[in-house]
Amino acid sequence: MARSECRRSRASTDLWTTVPTGQAWGLVASTSDLTHSGGSADPAAPWSVAAAAFVANFVTFGILFSFGVFLTPIADDLGTTTGPVAALFSTAVCTYYAGGAIGGRIGDRFGARLLIAAAALAMSAGLVLTAASDALWQTYAAFGVLVGLATGFCYPSMIGLIGRSFSERRRPAAMGFLLAGVGAGTLVMPLASHALISTLGWRQTYAVLAAVALVAIGWAATRGDRVRTSPARLLGVSQLVRSRRFLLFFAAVVAIGPGFYAPVAFYNDYAVDRGVAPALAAALIGISGATSVVARLACGALGHRADPMWLCRAAFAAMTAALVIWWISDGNPAVLIASAVAHGVGWAVWVTATPSVLAGWYGVENLGGVIGIHYTGLGVGALGGPAVCGFIIDASGFGPAIVLVTVTSLIALGLLMLPMRETAVAGSL
Repeated sequence: MARSECRRSRASTDLWTTVPTGQAWGLVASTSDLTHSGGSADPAAPWSVAAAAFVANFVTFGILFSFGVFLTPIADDLGTTTGPVAALFSTAVCTYYAGGAIGGRIGDRFGARLLIAAAALAMSAGLVLTAASDALWQTYAAFGVLVGLATGFCYPSMIGLIGRSFSERRRPAAMGFLLAGVGAGTLVMPLASHALISTLGWRQTYAVLAAVALVAIGWAATRGDRVRTSPARLLGVSQLVRSRRFLLFFAAVVAIGPGFYAPVAFYNDYAVDRGVAPALAAALIGISGATSVVARLACGALGHRADPMWLCRAAFAAMTAALVIWWISDGNPAVLIASAVAHGVGWAVWVTATPSVLAGWYGVENLGGVIGIHYTGLGVGALGGPAVCGFIIDASGFGPAIVLVTVTSLIALGLLMLPMRETAVAGSL
């Protein structure tokens, strides 16, 4: 037993530690991290933290990933085409990942409470200003920057908070519950937004969502923690970029980004273009979200019984398959639904397994910051995904755009299949 505890303690501080599969899935932590940093002995207290994380992710990702149903109304109202407006979504996603790299580090250092409160203000302000925009550049400043930052402040800091709040045994289930909030928001918010746009218009809909965000994320902030972690105990970017496996995983995430985000941005417009009923077209990304809720909870229930890196590989294969199915669908509703289901399963398994992979490599103490830096790779892919696809669609139609993101996804899968062994770099620590 003493040997096991010693191995666990080393794993949270040693960049180059190789952690057994079971411990990696459990998000290895030192014994001081097994309860909420507030010190509460109440066994229900960590689950109130998980509930707050669920709500924050439900709202932030639900609003961000509802963008597809706003795309055409915004373009029509501002007198532009799909390409420039699709690039607005790419900008928001890139800002989200940049904010996550900063916010995750701040959350590991000082706790999540102030970050989540800032996210509530940024999200509501961004939506109000977007609703009041008279020109496309104004939406870039409002939605592209503020909504993106709000999402970035919430996600990595909440993952780090869950890592600090739960014991090793319960952490996988809590992480699955947190991530189910992303899927549930992606299911509910596009449908709700579509209904509100039909009744109120896109501007008033964003105003309503601004109020919802202020209240819901503001409440979630009250469950955040305050911690004081020495900077010397946190990994820096310079250490991570010397890690071969980190760079390999990062490159795979860059390559999967276009294929992951293209369905989020274009399922709706593609389906409408092919004659699918608007309500079903709007529901496609919601179907992906609903599927991901079930898959995330299932992954959490697996606990230590599956290798998280192999789960990531399976997830990349599922997302690539979703793109192939989309390409051959020719607007057939049943085939499009199958594509959305495959996308949701791949998405869920990937984002649920990734924190376990990274915590197994670098420890729970660094989880928020490492996750934030890791996902900047997805932001790079997102910038080259919806934006480039939007212009290709304007020029040549949906087919070439789908083929392009399928190819990049195959490259991502190939990178992830390479061995993820670590080699210490002399003088790196």
